Amino acid sequence: MSPISSIFSSANLAGAQGNGLAAIAAGNQRLTQDAQQIANPDSQNVTPALVDLNQSRALTEAGANVISTENKLLGTLLDSFA
Repeated sequence: MSPISSIFSSANLAGAQGNGLAAIAAGNQRLTQDAQQIANPDSQNVTPALVDLNQSRALTEAGANVISTENKLLGTLLDSFA
């Protein structure tokens, strides 16, 4: 087994990307639900939905950061073993 393949198996990089994509998808789904609640003319109190918009943004940004960090790690590994 090469040094790179042993690092890949222990780091589980595919899982990191999958988790990042799942976080982005969850943030997007929450954003859609909140937008529908805010746009609903029958909604009496939209404050919780407005607050949740920030949480949805943070979740999406966290997922993007996970993917970005994974890409940087992969680049560093490739540079180290090249």
